[in-house]
Amino acid sequence: ISCLAFVSMVVGLFVYSTVAEKELTNDQYKLLKFYPLNTKRELNSFSLSKNNETFTEVNFLGKWDLVFLGFASCPDMCPMTMQKMAKTSEILSKKEGLIEKINFVMISIDPDRDSPNRINEYATAFNKSFIGVSGNIKDTYQLSLNLTLPFTPIVNSENKDYDMDHSMNLALIDPNGKYYGFFKTPYTPEMMAEVLESVIKFSN
Repeated sequence: ISCLAFVSMVVGLFVYSTVAEKELTNDQYKLLKFYPLNTKRELNSFSLSKNNETFTEVNFLGKWDLVFLGFASCPDMCPMTMQKMAKTSEILSKKEGLIEKINFVMISIDPDRDSPNRINEYATAFNKSFIGVSGNIKDTYQLSLNLTLPFTPIVNSENKDYDMDHSMNLALIDPNGKYYGFFKTPYTPEMMAEVLESVIKFSN
């Protein structure tokens, strides 16, 4: 009887271990183009704007935030990235208890052309829950360095039809407001959704 009980317990543990949900491993994350930081990074103070409201590092507290730095006049890569984020949001919205725990944020690197109202309208055109943020170039640039999402600033240009060089990676900020990791291009909505589901469910 003792042997049978022991065997039953081992079999039960094996079955549980094979069917129970687990957080993805670092190797699995990397295959999905996501790279968690070994040490989560504190964000420096900044002050930008969402419409007429101030948007600071405090706004990253309480939820996960997937952050993209781009600009509304971008002809191709930015709208493509925003479409991927919108599809990711759609996938997560079909899974219970996930979508309400994450924000999708676009921060403009082009404040000369992107007012806070314009960039928020641009972001919400892809998904009404998305957040668009703009503000002074100094704080934007410092935040981009903080999140390792570099770009080349352009200010006071006489040519108003300029393009901008910037990273297409996405930064993930945890509910404590710390830089948690990043998605490295190329990524797909399905890859991002799988990563975010694992991170939201299992990361503390």
